[in-house]
Amino acid sequence: MSKVFSAIGQRVRQKDGLARVTGEAKFYADVILPGMLTVRTLRSPYPQARILSIDASAAEALPGVELVMTHLNFPKAFRPDVHYVGEHVASVVAEDASVAEEALDLIKVEYQELPSVLSLEEAIAPGAPEVFEGEPNVHDWAYHYYLSERDPETRLFQKKTPNSFTGFGDVEKGFAEADVIVEQKGYKYAFCKSPAMEPRGCTADFSGGRLNLYTHSQSLHGEKTDLATALGLPSSSINYIAPFTGASFGGKNADVNNPNIASHYQLIASLASIALKRPVHCGYSREEEMLCAWSRGSLTDIKLGFKKDGTLTTIKMDHMQEVGTGGDHYPPRNALLATGCVLYSRNCEHMWGYVRYVHTNRFISVGWQGYGAPEGHFAMESTMDIAAEKLGLDPIELRKKNHMQTGDIDAGWDPLTYKSAYISSSGISECLDAGADFFQWTKNWKPPQEKTGRYRHGLGVGIFAMGAGRPGKGNSSEAIVKLFPDGSASLFCSIADMGQGQHTVQCQIVAEVLNIPYEKVGLVCHDTDSTPYATFIANSCGTWVQGWATYRAAMGAKKQLLDLAAALLNAPAVELELADGHIYVAKDPERRVTVAQAFGDRGLYGGRYEIISHGVHNVPEFSLKDGKPDQVYVPKEKGAQFVSLVVDTETGLVDQVKLAMVQNVGKALNPMVVHGQLSTARHGVDNAILANDCLVDQATGRLLTPNLIDYRFSTIADCDVEAIVMEIPGDPTHPFGATACAEGGACPTQAAFANAIYNATGVRLLETPFTPDKILAGLGKLRSKKS
Repeated sequence: MSKVFSAIGQRVRQKDGLARVTGEAKFYADVILPGMLTVRTLRSPYPQARILSIDASAAEALPGVELVMTHLNFPKAFRPDVHYVGEHVASVVAEDASVAEEALDLIKVEYQELPSVLSLEEAIAPGAPEVFEGEPNVHDWAYHYYLSERDPETRLFQKKTPNSFTGFGDVEKGFAEADVIVEQKGYKYAFCKSPAMEPRGCTADFSGGRLNLYTHSQSLHGEKTDLATALGLPSSSINYIAPFTGASFGGKNADVNNPNIASHYQLIASLASIALKRPVHCGYSREEEMLCAWSRGSLTDIKLGFKKDGTLTTIKMDHMQEVGTGGDHYPPRNALLATGCVLYSRNCEHMWGYVRYVHTNRFISVGWQGYGAPEGHFAMESTMDIAAEKLGLDPIELRKKNHMQTGDIDAGWDPLTYKSAYISSSGISECLDAGADFFQWTKNWKPPQEKTGRYRHGLGVGIFAMGAGRPGKGNSSEAIVKLFPDGSASLFCSIADMGQGQHTVQCQIVAEVLNIPYEKVGLVCHDTDSTPYATFIANSCGTWVQGWATYRAAMGAKKQLLDLAAALLNAPAVELELADGHIYVAKDPERRVTVAQAFGDRGLYGGRYEIISHGVHNVPEFSLKDGKPDQVYVPKEKGAQFVSLVVDTETGLVDQVKLAMVQNVGKALNPMVVHGQLSTARHGVDNAILANDCLVDQATGRLLTPNLIDYRFSTIADCDVEAIVMEIPGDPTHPFGATACAEGGACPTQAAFANAIYNATGVRLLETPFTPDKILAGLGKLRSKKS
């Protein structure tokens, strides 16, 4: 019989929900301090140039201007070379915005325009101009390695050797032994823009030798440490404050020590505030926001080897991701999640994955929902459908035969302590069944050869695996729980909540452990002075990593309380239970004391006013199979996505789009939050059918989609999303059996759409976005742009 929970699994009101819906929530832009100054920034008109001279004297002389910042006086925040149209050249700090904007026009800059590259194809061409002088545009992933010496019993690899590619086995041998080989080259994934409504920015206030920085955040303590390093201040002199964050989708990570991450607003505001001893606000306009936080474009070739029965034995992936001028080089490795490293590890004996990242002068790319995995899934899941047709198998059955299952091998690729690990749970087959039932796949799926007429219906599917907080560098977290005599508690936790409900879920964990109403758990979460370190919110690690820290802090508080009560009840603490504000002997419930009685008499000279417990989830604390240190369980996000659509073969337009996002979450800690998160699978629609891309004027390097009108995000009017939450118990890596959810929803979207369009029309689209002209060209009704 499954355990009955009191707080976990309930649809409780979100901790910050009332403040958000009533408008009481305060964001960094709502922070208005006495004497606050405003920043406006002069930006480069060229995609690649060297600044030969800057004359800011006229701007400095303008009444109301307090400071003009350039690479000459603030080299930490500005550099003499610019690498995309819109890179910051100078900033004016003034009494108000109108004065600052007037001063920008008075700054005289002489540039030496340099050759640039504005696409991945240009960047990889022989003799291409360098984006960063003295640095190649194309970089191999630094942590490729070869896995070998597979244990015949555990199937784990025993040896990991640095290598020029990531893999295991022998792909040439695998292809030689394959009965069927399927190869497809040229999958191209377009840039996407994270749909965060709140633009980047901050307010810095340096006074009394301390800096208060108000901003949005994905990692309060980690970002504060980076800022302290850049400013040369001790961490104790900075309080990093994130009142609320108006969404991020993984794109608002800040590292001011990396000039190619879009967080220089923090450095500009902080340096100005320190210099002027006044508060300084530096916030982006929507057009400035659109210059950064793009996902990555990619170019991928796939080759697969199968046995006649559809067993997938061999995978070869050659993958490049364009990162623009971005400094986040980790996303490309996540393309391998879709391969024999994870998603298709069931039968794969031979794996070859070559991953590179490529710089261009096309704006700043950062971590974004899926963190590089969607690009790999697009190629892999499209090719699996091609293979299903060639093998004469149903696309769902081919995936069922080969996808990862519980206990299969995660042949991870990070520089971590373990060589390979066990996948802690799967449930992908059940997700496929649920999605197939929803769309009546058996009844409605027909091959494209049977489709006729102008309007043709198509069904497509894709499966996915996404990281969910791995044991390794950066995957540790802390929490503090305070328990009070009246039985209420407070959670002190700096985990970021960008809309995914982490603050609510963590409080539910505390309520469950202490067996108190959720409403009696308070939350302190918005600044670094009041909270312990929490993990960086990325890679879907909040539920797993932070959940363990919160659980341990709550368990520690409970143990302290039971120890206090044990003396009063004359019974061992292990025999006591906590419920309804009382501690009682489990075998004799009438022997009980109140929580207040357990705390003891309180007065001026004694008594307990609070119990404090510190919970830590540290590397390498993670679940072990059979308790063996070399056999590690690693959780994954996983599931399936189905798309139903209708294609007008005369216009190439796609309509009547319905998407089913099906995911096994183990245990839904808050079903309402989980359901809402799965609905965000809509993001891939922007790039799939709305023709969105990071469009650049090839003559000037300027962004042609600089706002939310020219780059339109999808809404419910464009795509109806059905979230199907699967709760399959048994994952051993979380105290309540929960696994991460929702970020992975971005992974299979492009493939599911491509497969549905092919199913409707017989046109295989290899390049996103899926615009009408590409469909018509595939139908032979329009000449392809490439022909």
